[in-house]
Amino acid sequence: MLASMSDDFQTKVSDNVLHIIINFPRLDASSSIPLRQKLNFDLPPEVRRAEVEMGEVQFVDSSGIGVLLSVYRKLPKDGAEVVLRNVQAGVLAVLELLRLHRVFKVE
Repeated sequence: MLASMSDDFQTKVSDNVLHIIINFPRLDASSSIPLRQKLNFDLPPEVRRAEVEMGEVQFVDSSGIGVLLSVYRKLPKDGAEVVLRNVQAGVLAVLELLRLHRVFKVE
């Protein structure tokens, strides 16, 4: 099991799922850099799903979208799934505007 924790986010791999919890209100240029750095590791090949808890995220910009897409790109090309959980209305509006609700599963 790989795991990383900070006050702003947590990551771990368990049961062949990459779990990410984002605990800050803005996923933007300044906050996405440390998250991107912590996600700079190789996943075990059996990991095909990522679950991102976004209940605290009230704002996302292009840098934040880039981090979410990098999570998607870390997974195998066939059958990969990224689930975004507890997405707030403003963030969902951005995802829909960019048509990323077709790439990510939003719960």
